[in-house]
Amino acid sequence: MAVYAVYEPPKEAPDLFERTDKLAFVKEGFSSPAFFVPLLWLLFYRMWIEFGVLLLIYLALPVIFGTETHGQAVFAWVSLGIGIVFAFEANDLRAASLARRGYRLVGVASGRDRTEAERAFFTTWLPRQQMRPAIGGERNEPPRGQGEVPASAPRAEGEEVIGLFPRP
Repeated sequence: MAVYAVYEPPKEAPDLFERTDKLAFVKEGFSSPAFFVPLLWLLFYRMWIEFGVLLLIYLALPVIFGTETHGQAVFAWVSLGIGIVFAFEANDLRAASLARRGYRLVGVASGRDRTEAERAFFTTWLPRQQMRPAIGGERNEPPRGQGEVPASAPRAEGEEVIGLFPRP
């Protein structure tokens, strides 16, 4: 089961459907693309500071270990270790980068894959947003022809919430 942290940009879009497009889903755990192509992964997510730091680390390793045979073997193992550690921490670095840009955590979603997690998140998130006044003071209404998503049942007093889901 995949778990995603959902972040919303600091500048709220006036339209509800535009807001949903701008949400960032950050998967928790190991990132395979970050393991195989770490520098490209950082460029793709526009994480410039992290890109510079990792590039400096990879450029410094040959200088540190030298060109001898033993130094090359140690360099290869250290590079592999850095790649593994980076792949485990990449999504956390992405979350920190989003927070640094002003994004705020709006929820957590889980599912067998990203599609299922998004569906589960929007099933609970959209009804709450439709009741909230928009930036212009109007309510965000769903487009005509689409059915309403039923609101979740109210929680009883003292009922615990699992994980990072906020209490209503």
